[in-house]
Amino acid sequence: MKKNDLLFVIVATLLMSVPAGYEPHHFAKTLFATATLNALAYSLLMMWASRWSNVVRDLLTTLLVVLFAVETFTYVRFGSRFDPGILTLVLQTSGKEALEFAQTYLLKPWPIAALAATIAFLLLLLRLVTGRKPKSAVASSRYLTPGLGSSSRRRERHERTKQRVLLAVGMLVVAVGVALPFIRLPFPVGRNTLNELASDIRFVADKHHEIEDMERMLANIRISRSPKKEEAPVVVLVVGESFNKHHASLYGYPLPTTPCLDNQRASGRLVVFSRATTPTNATASAMRYIFSLKSCNSRSGEQQPYVLMPAVFRKANYDVRYFDNQYTRSSGGSLDYSCGYFLNPQPINSQCFSFRNDTTMAFDADFVSHYAARFGVQPKSLNIIHLMGQHFDARQRYPETFAVFKASDIKRNDLDEQERQRVADYDNATRYNDHAVGLILQRFMHRDAVVVYLSDHGEQVYDGPNHFFGRYFGDDQTPETLDNVFQVPFVVWYSDIFAHRHPALVQKLRSAANKPFCIDDVAYLLFHLAGIDFNYNQPQRDILDANYRWHASKISDE
Repeated sequence: MKKNDLLFVIVATLLMSVPAGYEPHHFAKTLFATATLNALAYSLLMMWASRWSNVVRDLLTTLLVVLFAVETFTYVRFGSRFDPGILTLVLQTSGKEALEFAQTYLLKPWPIAALAATIAFLLLLLRLVTGRKPKSAVASSRYLTPGLGSSSRRRERHERTKQRVLLAVGMLVVAVGVALPFIRLPFPVGRNTLNELASDIRFVADKHHEIEDMERMLANIRISRSPKKEEAPVVVLVVGESFNKHHASLYGYPLPTTPCLDNQRASGRLVVFSRATTPTNATASAMRYIFSLKSCNSRSGEQQPYVLMPAVFRKANYDVRYFDNQYTRSSGGSLDYSCGYFLNPQPINSQCFSFRNDTTMAFDADFVSHYAARFGVQPKSLNIIHLMGQHFDARQRYPETFAVFKASDIKRNDLDEQERQRVADYDNATRYNDHAVGLILQRFMHRDAVVVYLSDHGEQVYDGPNHFFGRYFGDDQTPETLDNVFQVPFVVWYSDIFAHRHPALVQKLRSAANKPFCIDDVAYLLFHLAGIDFNYNQPQRDILDANYRWHASKISDE
């Protein structure tokens, strides 16, 4: 391999892989490492394809520098890699809007300086990676040694062996690197800049058709039963985050991590479901299951996943309000694909919600207190509240005043001091989450209200032989993961007024507490509590219905 070929491989690999490390993710190092291996495979292929053509190498180098510059700019300015939302924005931008964008973001001293530095860097690279040995040197090398001695022949054989080894290693790297994104692994794989762009294009194309299907299905919703306003309760769905149920005193954990919910159970207002599971270990997927009628085992009809739960409530004349402390529509508008992207396009948003928050806060209790006055408390209201919960890093999820537990409180000999402190941080975040949920319950204490709380998924907190903290990604189904990540807390709280007005519902809730339940069916529970029936309803997925049939998820019913 020539010196300029090696330089091209190194530079191309870095240009393609460095943006993978921009991800604000607790697997950031893994994302960068896997993206680097994948990028190295691409770089070797590019090097071989362009070895005899300076024009091809110039084009490839320019493309990689441009993609790197774009990803770096969007990360510095918007805190994100070049993603589907930004791609959609580019595709929808008019000439006037492009000019306004340039005036706002590019025609400033530091962007101009960065652009000049990028151009200078590109010109230098083009000179270095496309360098060739002068013709005179090449020609003269043919005639320097008219004959080969034995030592020269040995050197030549050694050189051929070396080249074959390098070729074999290169082919192995290419095979592994190219196949890496398609191999099922217990952790996420980073995407190099080319893969990221291709993924964005595929995502936007797929989701554009998906949004069209959702709009069509929303128009086909027909309500067959809806209660009168004075007879309808206030329904609240609270979605937690990264909650390991085995770290809740509500489920038998030795430390008092859920004092509020413990007290509510003692008062008789709380039903604790013991066998709830989630079909996924990722928030974005869980939100899709929660907000739509999608089933994790594909039992529902082909079009069923495109029916959105909030839209059914709106069609039934419920006031539907959505409060999310992780994502807001205003932060990315209808182009924000970060989590509940399918809720953001204006035609869908307007058919699902009468209110959405436009700001988030560092701590959930502050968020709840800030928006409590905007909660729908009148009859026939649905409030959906998505909290940060115990999301990584748990230490960042609670204020210092809630640092109740210390490393010394974690009585585990299998952990060192740092690990015990990490568990204590998680338990403090769990206690703070309980406090935030308690504030929500207080808001509805004197209303005819019922509150459903669940977590999108759990988290591993060194609870098992693998000694792991966090979540494996992919289709990991070890007993440790199934127990700590796919089992989730699931409770239903009701006010005294609700218990007085709807005793039959209370009895059904208590009778269902030990039934197996997957959170992809939570919409049907909400419809039952709200007294709604409609043309796409499936009573067999309603845990309160006499015909309820539990369906298999990742955790078998044992």
